[in-house]
Amino acid sequence: MSKKLQCILVDDDLGIHDIFREYLKDSEYAEITDYFNDPREFLRSNKKPDLVFIDIVMPHIDGFTLSHRLKPLPVILFTGKAEYFKEIMEMIDPIDTFSKPIIKERLLRAVKKAHVMLSYNSSKKEYELFNTDSGKVNVLLTDILFVRTIKNSHRFLEIYLKGGRKIVIKGYSLEYIRSVAGFLLQSNRSELISPEAIDVIEHGTFIKMRGVSDNSKLLHSVICRTFHKDFLSGFNSV
Repeated sequence: MSKKLQCILVDDDLGIHDIFREYLKDSEYAEITDYFNDPREFLRSNKKPDLVFIDIVMPHIDGFTLSHRLKPLPVILFTGKAEYFKEIMEMIDPIDTFSKPIIKERLLRAVKKAHVMLSYNSSKKEYELFNTDSGKVNVLLTDILFVRTIKNSHRFLEIYLKGGRKIVIKGYSLEYIRSVAGFLLQSNRSELISPEAIDVIEHGTFIKMRGVSDNSKLLHSVICRTFHKDFLSGFNSV
């Protein structure tokens, strides 16, 4: 997908429409082709853009409900209420999220990330069949958020998926996982991370993740020296 993403913005605040138009006017990755300040009108239009930007707090239909009704259309969600972000990641699985007020650099990073992910989806296979102790499991590759080797056993990998799901697979290497899910970044010898799961990188090495938890505890990763340059290069290109 080398062309610009054709995007629709849904927000009841007309001022936000002007901001998106101004910030994306020179973007090489995306352009806004239409705006709707009433989500009901967007649903009635039956338009199918490459990507939809949706505000969470709107009258008539909120952003959560609209996102569910639009599936499988890719969405990016934004809101001025930070307390919604945890719920967003657990329920909606958007390509990205960001907060109001809209910061130009953050918006541009989100559209670049969407362009990379949707280009990957259009050129690679979407699913992989993995062996588990309970049988074969078909996994949507873009649902993978985090992969790690189980301690003291290189035969088993834990794969953390969107929606709080986790599977344990056997007989696979991290190298193989990266070969089928090329968007994953390797932080150390035993872990792979989707850029989508990275909340913040502290001190250049400590990764706080979002949407990836074990027994309700959010997980983290550490970038080791061997992988540091390639990891940050890959992350900054998203």
